[in-house]
Amino acid sequence: MVKPITKETLFMNCMEMDFATKVELEHWIATFEERVWTPDVMRELTKAGLVRTTAAQVWNKDNHRITRVFEYENEKAYKACQIIIEKKIMPKAKANYTPKMRNNRGIIIYDYRS
Repeated sequence: MVKPITKETLFMNCMEMDFATKVELEHWIATFEERVWTPDVMRELTKAGLVRTTAAQVWNKDNHRITRVFEYENEKAYKACQIIIEKKIMPKAKANYTPKMRNNRGIIIYDYRS
């Protein structure tokens, strides 16, 4: 069954972060909430229109990768959240980690949920 696209999951960003070593990846996993994505920042992002975010460790590649998916109410919410991320997340992330990052942004055209 395909459910209709809802207001809550209209705009998304999928980020890939590659770490140089397994130790750096494991450190990020162990500390990213307390150092970077703090509860205060998450509340601010939610207020700006972030609906959901999911982080996953990639295991089927020969690298040290995390993917993070962000879902926003709409493009306006995405832009508002990007301002918060630039000011409050990126300085901390760059001070503590050196991953290569790639982003793919899009509008959801298909959303299957069981």
